[in-house]
Amino acid sequence: MSRFPHLPTCAACTRLSLATLAVMALATIANAADKAVDTKAAEAAIRASGETFVKAFNKGDAKSLAELWTEEGTLADQRGVILKGRKAIQGEYAALFKQQPGAKIEVAIQSIDFPTPTMAVEDGIGTVITKQGAAPTASRYTAVHVKQDNTWLMASVRESSIDLPSNYQQLQSLEWLVGKWESKGGGASVHTTIQWFANKSFLKRDYTVKQDGVTVSSGMQIIGLDPQAGQVRSWSFDAAGGFGTGLWTATPQGWQIESAGVLADGTPTSSQELLIRVADENNVLGWRSINRKVGDVKLPDTREVVLDRVPEKR
Repeated sequence: MSRFPHLPTCAACTRLSLATLAVMALATIANAADKAVDTKAAEAAIRASGETFVKAFNKGDAKSLAELWTEEGTLADQRGVILKGRKAIQGEYAALFKQQPGAKIEVAIQSIDFPTPTMAVEDGIGTVITKQGAAPTASRYTAVHVKQDNTWLMASVRESSIDLPSNYQQLQSLEWLVGKWESKGGGASVHTTIQWFANKSFLKRDYTVKQDGVTVSSGMQIIGLDPQAGQVRSWSFDAAGGFGTGLWTATPQGWQIESAGVLADGTPTSSQELLIRVADENNVLGWRSINRKVGDVKLPDTREVVLDRVPEKR
């Protein structure tokens, strides 16, 4: 006697089997669709939590940051120090904000995976920018989220430092220029602001020249490393529509800049700009333009303009 009973092969049974398989397939598809919907909602919730993290960090709110972890959550920073619990995590962020007031963070989420319906693994890169003008720092992170009482919280975060490409080292000798400068006298005034941007790979200078309170000239200059020339180069743009470029060479007195440009009407220009730095003095700078030409016409050299640093408001 057979161990298994004989299975009927009638047409009705075949139809029944096909119907059963169809129902099972539909159920599987429905379950997969429900899971996809649940995952989509969970991912949206985790991304919203990331936005909350950024807002709290940029406000310097250590308490709100710590509340995004579980009660016994952990944070392992770039130094390998492991902090456990909300109290320790809050203290770490509070110390950071005290040391670096005004620090800001940017977070780029690269992936979110769901090993289980109540656990998610997030990978991304965080970049911190300090108000003092130091080079940004970046870290690669992995955050494990768990769902507790219908809320996604971080149970574990691990960070590892990464290097951000920058030409900061090649431009570091110009860092003393960062800030606001002005010169006033004889009814004329010059105001200029210099600041880092693009991960300290470039300096940006905005300037305005006024005579008797009326703006007679204004524009913007970008200063960075020219990798082909192996020298510092500047690109200048004025409000009238002219533009130019300059190649910088360090001198014992500061910098000499070989400039060439074009006025808005197409007339070529050239000059040597002298950026003069007083030894051991970071709050005064001099500027002078010599060997000036507009088209074929030679222009007289300018007098040295002395600019004083504008103290920062506290």
